[in-house]
Amino acid sequence: PRGAAIAIVLLGFTAAVAAFLLLVIPEIVRDIAGVAKELPGHVQRGLVRLEPILKQQGIQLPSTTDEWVAQLKSKSDSISASQLAPVGDALKALIGGTVSAFGAVFGALIVPILAVYLLADFDRMISGARELVPLRLRESVESVAGEIDHTLSQFMRGQLTVMLILAVLYGGSYWLLGVRLAIPIGIAAGVLNFVPYVGGAFAVVAGISMSLIGGGGIAQIAGVVIAYVLGVQALEGFVITPRIVGESVGLREIWVLLALFVGGEVFGFLGVLLAVPAAAVLKIFVSRALAHYRESLVFLGPADGI
Repeated sequence: PRGAAIAIVLLGFTAAVAAFLLLVIPEIVRDIAGVAKELPGHVQRGLVRLEPILKQQGIQLPSTTDEWVAQLKSKSDSISASQLAPVGDALKALIGGTVSAFGAVFGALIVPILAVYLLADFDRMISGARELVPLRLRESVESVAGEIDHTLSQFMRGQLTVMLILAVLYGGSYWLLGVRLAIPIGIAAGVLNFVPYVGGAFAVVAGISMSLIGGGGIAQIAGVVIAYVLGVQALEGFVITPRIVGESVGLREIWVLLALFVGGEVFGFLGVLLAVPAAAVLKIFVSRALAHYRESLVFLGPADGI
């Protein structure tokens, strides 16, 4: 029964989220707390290394807290309003980001409620939309809509599979390299990979930052860059996404790459985001147009008709 099916889906999703919060989040919080505890020491050692260089440039760093306070106080008297403008902009951005975060949390709480109503009424909504289609077009519209629905569903499944694979690759490679917070970075990079370039950019920046904070040295930073460029990104760009997403929507690897290239060149970031599903939908109409052409008199006409 549909009601039981909805309950099973929502309870299963809630159980998965609860397991993640209970099993994974404590480890992530522990790692973050460890990094935060070590951060002041890393900052202090960095300042010690920078001090000789700054002295050569005539810059004297304060050595005590009182000296820092006194220097900041002396500088504050000479700061003009125009110099304070960037600070005000940063505060506005911080407040705006906080409001946006609360809005996102509220939206996340609304999603399960909307999901229940949509799952319960989806068939009636589709039936109502179907009744609005003219009778002479209803069969063809239903056929095209069903094929598009199937293709986009396959695209979403393929994209989620790619996100999971990349989370494992990023987290596993960084863990082998000894990078701090390797697993959280891998999970975040995999989730953010739904937006092209964002997941990869986050992975490399976070990996290098954690290598610097954790004192991994040049070797670990080089390992992060190599794993990112030659490992994960090469596999993701030329193997994982074209094969998994391309096969899920019925597109060959070359068409997936071409769609991403054309979408990025013509529409920029939004084009890259929508290139593959748009190409998959376009393929449906092109295939139907070719089938109609092969059944037409233009294609099947007599040889002596010219």
